[in-house]
Amino acid sequence: MATFKLTFTVLAALVLSACTAIQPASDQEGAFILPDIPDEPLPSRGIPYPKLDQQTQIDQLGIQVARLEREMDMMQTRVGQLERVNKIRPAKNTAPAQRLNDAKLKAAYLNNGGSAVTNADAVTLNETRLYNQALKFYQRGNYVAAAAVLRGADGGNGSEAARRNMYLLLQTQQRLNNCESVIQIGGRYANRFRGSAQAPDALFSIGQCQYNMQQKDIARSTWRKLIQTYPDSDAAKRAAVRIKQR
Repeated sequence: MATFKLTFTVLAALVLSACTAIQPASDQEGAFILPDIPDEPLPSRGIPYPKLDQQTQIDQLGIQVARLEREMDMMQTRVGQLERVNKIRPAKNTAPAQRLNDAKLKAAYLNNGGSAVTNADAVTLNETRLYNQALKFYQRGNYVAAAAVLRGADGGNGSEAARRNMYLLLQTQQRLNNCESVIQIGGRYANRFRGSAQAPDALFSIGQCQYNMQQKDIARSTWRKLIQTYPDSDAAKRAAVRIKQR
C-alpha cells in the first residue's frame, strides 16, 4: 500500500510538471512584436520616357512646319477669294492687299499685263508651292512630311500642278507602304488623268499593292486592264511579267 501511494505521488508530480512545460509561450514571454523599420526616402526617379533620336525630332519638326505652311497657304487663298467676291475698292492711303506681297503673285501680276491675278492663277501658284515643298521632303527621304504637305491632294481643278501633286502623293504613300492609300489615290488618278504618262504606272502600283495584300487574282485583273489600256507602256511590260509569276 505504501508503495502504491509513493508511485501515485510521483506520477502526479510528473503530470504537473508536463502541464507547466506546455503552457503557451504568450503566457510566459508575451507576444512577439516586429521591430520598427525606419522610414527611408524613396529614390527620386523620373518616368523613363524613350529618348527620340535627332533624325526623328527633325522629321517631326518638318511635319509641323509643313502643316503650318499649308494652313497659311489655304488662308491666303481664302482671303484672295473673299476680296474678289466682295469687290472691295481700297480707300486712299490704304495698304495694298496682302496677297500681292508674295513674290510669285507679284510676278504673275506683272506677267499678266498688270491685271488682277485670277483665282485659277492663285490656286496654281499654291499647288506649285506645295509641290516644291513636298518634293524637298521626298528627296530627303522624309516621306511622312511630304505626305503631310500634300494631304488632300485629289487633282484639284485638273491643272498640271494639281496632277503633279496627286502623283507625288501616290509615290509618297507607296514609299510608306500604305497600300490602301495607294489603291485609293491611284484609282482616282488613273481615272482623272488617264491621258498622262504616269497613268500606266499608277495602275501598276495598284496591282502591286493588291498582290502584296494577298489579292492576287484582283491584282492580275488590274494588270490585264493596264496591258489592254496602255499596251505600249513600260508598265504594261512589267505587268505581263508579273502575271506569269505565281
